[in-house]
Amino acid sequence: MRYSIAFLVLVISVSLALEVGLVEVTGNSFVSTDLITRVFGLETGDVYTSAAASRGTRDLFGLGYFSSIELQADTSGGVTNLLIVVNENRLLSRIEFSNPECLDEDDVLDSLSLFPGQTVSPGQVEEARMVVLHFYAEKHRHQAVVTPVWIEPDSGNRSVLVFECEEGQDIRVGEIDFFGNTVFNDGKLRGEMDTRQDSFWRSGRYRKSEFDASLDSVIVYYQNHGYPEARILDVEESMLEDDRHLKFEITIDEGGYRTFGNISFSGNEAFPDSILLPAMDMEPGDEYSSEKLSSSLMTMYEMFQELGYFYAGIDPVISAGEAEGSLDVAYIVTEGERAHIRRIEITGNNRTLENVIRRELTVYPGDMFRRSALMRSYRNIYYLNYFSNVGVDFRYLEDSPDVDILFDLEEKTTGKAGIGAAYGGGTGFSGFVELGETNLFGRGQNVTFNYKFSKTQQDIQVSFTEPWFMDTPLSLGGELFHTTYNESEYDRRRTGGAVIVGRSLPWVDYASASIKYSLEKVDVFDITSDTTSYYYSLRDIDWPRWTSTVRLNFTRDSRDRQMFASRGSRNSLTGEFAGGALGGNIGFQKYLIDSSWYVPSFWKFIFFLRARAGMVTSLAGNEPPAYELFELGGTGFYGVRGYGSETIVARDGYETVGGRSMLILTAEYRCRIIDQLQLALFADAGNTWDSWSSSDFSDLNRGAGIGIRIEVPMLGVIGFDYAYGFDGPQRGWEPHFQFGTIF
Repeated sequence: MRYSIAFLVLVISVSLALEVGLVEVTGNSFVSTDLITRVFGLETGDVYTSAAASRGTRDLFGLGYFSSIELQADTSGGVTNLLIVVNENRLLSRIEFSNPECLDEDDVLDSLSLFPGQTVSPGQVEEARMVVLHFYAEKHRHQAVVTPVWIEPDSGNRSVLVFECEEGQDIRVGEIDFFGNTVFNDGKLRGEMDTRQDSFWRSGRYRKSEFDASLDSVIVYYQNHGYPEARILDVEESMLEDDRHLKFEITIDEGGYRTFGNISFSGNEAFPDSILLPAMDMEPGDEYSSEKLSSSLMTMYEMFQELGYFYAGIDPVISAGEAEGSLDVAYIVTEGERAHIRRIEITGNNRTLENVIRRELTVYPGDMFRRSALMRSYRNIYYLNYFSNVGVDFRYLEDSPDVDILFDLEEKTTGKAGIGAAYGGGTGFSGFVELGETNLFGRGQNVTFNYKFSKTQQDIQVSFTEPWFMDTPLSLGGELFHTTYNESEYDRRRTGGAVIVGRSLPWVDYASASIKYSLEKVDVFDITSDTTSYYYSLRDIDWPRWTSTVRLNFTRDSRDRQMFASRGSRNSLTGEFAGGALGGNIGFQKYLIDSSWYVPSFWKFIFFLRARAGMVTSLAGNEPPAYELFELGGTGFYGVRGYGSETIVARDGYETVGGRSMLILTAEYRCRIIDQLQLALFADAGNTWDSWSSSDFSDLNRGAGIGIRIEVPMLGVIGFDYAYGFDGPQRGWEPHFQFGTIF
């Protein structure tokens, strides 16, 4: 046997040393012979070697045109004559479906990476078949059968690929049973799963990936409630007798109950144990929880990164404790060197100038890395509302503890150009025309033109704001306006302008202050001739009159974003003074408090609480005019939904007039479906009184309802609320349409 093997090797070696004679190709129809021989690489006169033949065959497969290649060698003539036998992949003409039933063929075709004119391998056909089966599974057809069939080629050598389909039964999840569980019952464990049993109010949808993730959720629940060793032993799947519902039998090994034992630290020099231990989300004797273990670890990372230890390593080592069933946790800390910021790079700002972004940063090159400063910078950039996404990444440097920070931005539309109309129970038909840009020429400047109209109001306003005047944190803006109000007892026209100066307050976090001076000409006409009316006294005044006003405002705004905030608060205090030393013919003083709070709930739900209070009184012996009194209802700053606009007023004798004090309370439970869509359940309560001393906070007009907010590119935020008013003479439902950004 040893000699025969040696002889065979010798014969092969001799044959492989022969020159190549003829090189022929067979089996090809649309791939040219010249291309095949050129790619194969061996030509007449070349020395034939097995390595060269293997390389040539591999290169031919790399073309993607062939499902199989066979190389035949004939050495009988003293040379090696080669025959390359190829089996070509099909050239696709189109894809068809036979009996697709519930499939949306267009959706399936869009998901397939196959197109006419492409050569298609058997592997690609199988991938396409699995995609089709996935779409059937999405329609609960888990027993679907899909068979790919090629139709004979046409004159152009192109073939139609037909997927012959049998969709089978609509299959749902019928039963989910657990075995081995003694601590938590089946109902509790099912509640941790996204895959649910079919019922009147649940679809019983089955997706394997979702089911596997649900099994992980069950184990995570155990691990967060004292059972770190819990695991899934087995999952059996079967069909119930109705042949339409799946049954899953899940066997669990719960393991033993564990508590936290001793918690210790080593390697920590920046923080002593006395600082780290209280920061942990767990204490000795607490029920073991992997979630608490992870959150404690994250807290430690944040603490060390706040002192510049960007590369700090923290390794929790878990071991058996002295007490029975306890687990000791030893955090081994490797602090490393402190990191400084070498460079800050900004990408993706194709329109916004870089200095507009950099002036919002609280991290700078050369600074020691601080996590809080980085997160504040992230918030400030997002809060500009110029970007739909703000990504933060790092570049690690060789042979240096320093780090580069990379901000990757995705710009969104900041211009507005809209026209719309709405109908409200109190105002009838109304509409608006708006043109604006909140990031003019990418410089962060805001310019807006607004025209709003209804049966009671015509309002034209033009405004401009430079948020960083001369590249300092000083904002400068101005506005011009012309407004006509048609009230039931009188009509009023306002024409004027204003200048606004503001800046952030470095000694109060998230705070800013502004001062606004406005001068307007006010004309009141078509005053009622009813001598018993409160407004009849307006006839005794010589119109038009001038109003010179200063408004002082202090605001602290810690919201995470302007639109659809999910956490933080916005609190403002405003004082407005007209007349007196400011001149003009009209005098009053007005004070407003507005406090809004956003509290995250679970998933995408958010609690929103808001309180607004106000008071207006005389100044320098001048009584405030009637149109400066508070009239509540509808939407906006003085909105109480469920009531028509300006229908909640104080009473003065037999007349209803605006009040000198007011209070509005709002509670909402919001759900941000996506970044541009938000739903809310809300309740409002508010009233206005003739004076602050006569205010009765137990006497509020209440309303409740449901609302929707949509952020539309080029239009801003559009909202619709449908609310029921529980108090007053005209109880009932009231629709409210809203346009703009203040709700």
